[in-house]
Amino acid sequence: MVFDAAIQAPVRRNRGPGMTGRAIGTRLALAQASAEQARARLSETIGTLQHRASPQVLAQDVAESLKARGVDAVFGVVESARRRPARFGVAAAVLGLWLARGPIVRALRRPSSARSLKTQDHAHD
Repeated sequence: MVFDAAIQAPVRRNRGPGMTGRAIGTRLALAQASAEQARARLSETIGTLQHRASPQVLAQDVAESLKARGVDAVFGVVESARRRPARFGVAAAVLGLWLARGPIVRALRRPSSARSLKTQDHAHD
C-alpha cells in the first residue's frame, strides 16, 4: 500500500465505485490542510531569507567577520614577535622610520639651513 507522506494516510490508486463522497471530502480537507502547512513553512522560510538578506544584517555579518579576522591577525603578529623578537624589532624599526620619513627629512634639513645662517652671520662680523 502506498502512503501519502504529508498526511500519513493510505493513497488509493483508483477512484472506483468504492470511494464515497465523504471519503473524497475527507481527503480533500487533509490535502488542503497539508497545503496550508506547506504555505506556512514557505512563508516562514521567505521571511527568514529576507531578514538574512537585509542590508543591516549583511553589514553586521561582514563587520563581525572582519573583527574576527583582525583579532586573529593581531594574535598572529604577537605570536610571531614572541618566536622571533629580533626580526620583529628590526621590522618595527624599519616600519617606524618609513612612516616618520617626512618629519625625519625635515628635521635633518633644518640644522643645515640654520648652520648656513650662522655662518653668514659670522662672516659679516
